[in-house]
Amino acid sequence: MKKRVAIVGVGGRTGTMFSFEIRKSNDVLGIARKNTMDFLKENELYIDRGDGPVLFNGRVIEDIDFSENDNPGIIFLTNKNPVSATLKYYFQKCGLNKPIFVLSQNGIDAINSAKKTLEEIAKPEDIKVVRMVLSNAIDKQKNCFKYSVPIKVALAQALGDTGIKDVSSLLKESGFHVSKFSKRNAQNLEFSKLFLNLIGMASASRGLTISEGFQDKEVFVEEIEALKEYIEVVRFAGGKLINFLGYPINLFVLLLSLPTSFLIPFRNKLSSIISKGRGNKPKDLDEIDYYNGAVSSLAKELSKKAPVNQKIYWRVLEKLKKF
Repeated sequence: MKKRVAIVGVGGRTGTMFSFEIRKSNDVLGIARKNTMDFLKENELYIDRGDGPVLFNGRVIEDIDFSENDNPGIIFLTNKNPVSATLKYYFQKCGLNKPIFVLSQNGIDAINSAKKTLEEIAKPEDIKVVRMVLSNAIDKQKNCFKYSVPIKVALAQALGDTGIKDVSSLLKESGFHVSKFSKRNAQNLEFSKLFLNLIGMASASRGLTISEGFQDKEVFVEEIEALKEYIEVVRFAGGKLINFLGYPINLFVLLLSLPTSFLIPFRNKLSSIISKGRGNKPKDLDEIDYYNGAVSSLAKELSKKAPVNQKIYWRVLEKLKKF
């Protein structure tokens, strides 16, 4: 039986990919902001899953046109951070029948932001939030989104007690490879994804790719020290880093327990491994508040310091001011 699904953020990488993949077996409504709608009216989007570009022709409406009459059972929020305002907007627009919300944002703030937002406006029985982490890199070349299949996602029930089974079933029927985690590991899933996102930020803050940055000893040391710092912050926060979607994060954590000087001779090998899994997707510096900035903020909340992450954060802010 087809499910009615809405995807907020079509026109962006994640939203367009999910709309394209899920609409094969479901009734999918794409939602975009006005500037994206204006772009879509004048341009065509293409999807390349490794076998050549295919025209994307999913149904897309502007966000202000969404109403409770659209009646989706599941809403994927694939827009960038912050998530609070978007979640509140669609929750209130849905009328009495509240859908399951799926959060795909980067960083470690999505669950807490959703919790604060919904506690103010929702009945406990209406809160159904699933945290989703995407493994596949999505590269955009002009108007074409390129990614590999199968698409791998990790899910955890973030808020409320229902939703994950329906979301998991929907994605599996659409050909996704799904890993499910317990509700108590939802925050750890966020922590673990941010660990992966932080790799390469010291390089990107200097305008370098990971391979270029790792070749420079000074940049490599900063990369490693930023990750070590983050591991300590997570531990102080009462969280832990977990393996998911084929990423042996605990092995990385074990390697990072070694002195940084011991890792320097292996930096080119490490660069090769990381770059292979990530593809050519550039780092999103405009989300720096939710990357190194989030590490610095969390450390401050815990009365700890994260000087390396703070240094990278400030460097990116200066870079963004220039452009």
